[in-house]
Amino acid sequence: MKNKRGEIWFLELNGKKRPVVIISNDNIVVELDRLVATVTSQEARNEFDVVLESWEQAGLDKPSVVRCSKINTVHYKELLFKIGKLQEQDLERVLKTIRSYF
Repeated sequence: MKNKRGEIWFLELNGKKRPVVIISNDNIVVELDRLVATVTSQEARNEFDVVLESWEQAGLDKPSVVRCSKINTVHYKELLFKIGKLQEQDLERVLKTIRSYF
């Protein structure tokens, strides 16, 4: 299965189905794992939370935040189904924030 950077998928995390955004580089997929960042409808709480400006166009049903400090590695089979894809400006802000975090 080919998942692309910026896509939003549902994933079972800690017993709950949660949206995540794929942040793995499309050209560097380490075996069958994907790097994902957690998406939440809670308010931003620090400079590493990116408020999505185009959350509706991304397929989300509520205003959402990407928690760039909450990165997980998951097997691609754990990704349940695709919700949508981040708009380019939101994806760029997420990636820039992740780079500044690490």
